[in-house]
Amino acid sequence: MKKPKNFLLLGLFIFGFTANGLCHAELSEKNWPLIKEAFFSQRPIENTALMQVSAPLGAENAGQVPITLIVKNQANDAIKSIYILIDANPIPLAAIYKFPNVFNQLTLSTRVRLDSDSNIRAIAETQSGHLLMATARVNAGGGCAGAVSEDETAVRASAGVIKFQLNPPYKLHETASATLQIKHPMYTGLQTDAKTKQAKPAFFVKNSEIKFDNIPVMQVLFGVGTAENPSLKFEFDLPLGLIKQPVQQVQVSTQDNEGKLVVSAFP
Repeated sequence: MKKPKNFLLLGLFIFGFTANGLCHAELSEKNWPLIKEAFFSQRPIENTALMQVSAPLGAENAGQVPITLIVKNQANDAIKSIYILIDANPIPLAAIYKFPNVFNQLTLSTRVRLDSDSNIRAIAETQSGHLLMATARVNAGGGCAGAVSEDETAVRASAGVIKFQLNPPYKLHETASATLQIKHPMYTGLQTDAKTKQAKPAFFVKNSEIKFDNIPVMQVLFGVGTAENPSLKFEFDLPLGLIKQPVQQVQVSTQDNEGKLVVSAFP
């Protein structure tokens, strides 16, 4: 993925860093045109009924806001990737989901962080390059900054542990339904250490890939807007003939922003 144009300028202009390196984001409808320009330049984006984003209007925990995407794919111009953007976050990009194979319908649930009340946007890019958008509004705040009190040694010892399961019923040739959980603190770089009062360096899962019997099913590029201990539940129709027998092994790999690679296989 190409880095968004003027991304640093975007962050500074919209949110304004304070002297100690932290930033305070306020929801503004003026944010979106700047974010759109940084990520998609002048490309037109259409609102669509093919995709829905659902989230609680008032989130109890700004650091763990559940969202669900429901996507009906287009047979003649299939969706190949979906961006999750949060208008009021210091770093708007929460994740990008990439789909190497065409699917008919997708349901995807995950959790994100919100720094303040915000619109959450799902931007889908089709194979021909069209951009489609769906939005949801959530009232919450304080999920990106704050103090961190966990023991650094213990956190790093368990960081990257992967849990994965195929969820029944699994329909051969038809439906992939699974849950992925990654143990990781997902430090944003905007938090402080509760003991030292110093800024906590960013430490987060950068990307993950899921394969069924070595066939790529989904790739995820994570941003710090993804909640601590990333959790992803998904269900979508597999391409006809892609999986010709019951899945014998699922391979999941992750890599963090420091370059640590974790590869796990699940029978």
